[in-house]
Amino acid sequence: MPEKTAVVHDNVKYRIRVSAGPDVKSLRPINVNDDANPLLIDSDEFAGHVMFRIKGQDQIHGYEQGQQQDGLAVLPDSSWFQNAAAAGKGNNLLMSMQLVGRFKREWSGEEIVLAVLFEKPFKLPAVASLAIKFFKAIDPALQIDVQCQEPYFISPLMTSMDTINVTKIASDESNGSGDKNTAHSGVPAWPSYNAESIPEDTSLVILEEDTKKKGKLEKNSGARKGHFAKSKNLSKHRFMKDHVYSVELCNPFLDCSKISLKLPGLFNIDLYKILNEQPITYAIKTQDGSATFVAVSLELVPVVEDLSTI
Repeated sequence: MPEKTAVVHDNVKYRIRVSAGPDVKSLRPINVNDDANPLLIDSDEFAGHVMFRIKGQDQIHGYEQGQQQDGLAVLPDSSWFQNAAAAGKGNNLLMSMQLVGRFKREWSGEEIVLAVLFEKPFKLPAVASLAIKFFKAIDPALQIDVQCQEPYFISPLMTSMDTINVTKIASDESNGSGDKNTAHSGVPAWPSYNAESIPEDTSLVILEEDTKKKGKLEKNSGARKGHFAKSKNLSKHRFMKDHVYSVELCNPFLDCSKISLKLPGLFNIDLYKILNEQPITYAIKTQDGSATFVAVSLELVPVVEDLSTI
């Protein structure tokens, strides 16, 4: 068996903990890569499921002890990564955040965003400007401020997600008689019990006036991102209460098992010190912060070698 990788800062070994919940104040540790058991979210604002996957998490020193400490299962890599590669989403993906659910109120397209939030200033290196240019190239609608006291990355949900699939909520889900494992009124069924990667399909929300573009837009994530990066298109979109949004955020750049960044053509960037030793918190929320639907936090915590000492 190959030796596991130790993540070390200031002579202390660390491991990753992923927590999730309906908002940033209601987070709890979750099993990563547990495809058949997503976290159920059923709040006043949102009903659905969230799943986080990390490539190679089980190869980090302290993983087993950390899972035991947090009362979680020890799991191998998810086969989602192989399924996503087979679907043409990339052979080198390192992470995936998948969300499936419906909003309990109607919102306009520009109101719902994916935000990456921090509570303390960064300790920025000289390569920071290159990283920012890279992120902006991937998502032209991205709003970034890494110089302020509480840095953030914010982008409309319709442009930030690598996959979006929109369907009508099934009648058995709308009355709560659907999936026996989610006997909560209006919670859509989880589609990835066997690590299935969802296909891009936004045909349900392409407006009649854009039907000439429909063939390109509905199945192409790049075309969809470019379309909704234009404010005139984004403002026309509506997140409807009877629509189920299945979305994936995945990339080959953020190595969540180590909290490091792999930029093409550049060396790996260790983010732990740059981020001022604070968690990375993803939040799907409203632009004005009045409502949060789902939050996921990634943090490095010290490895406890002997759990009998705590």
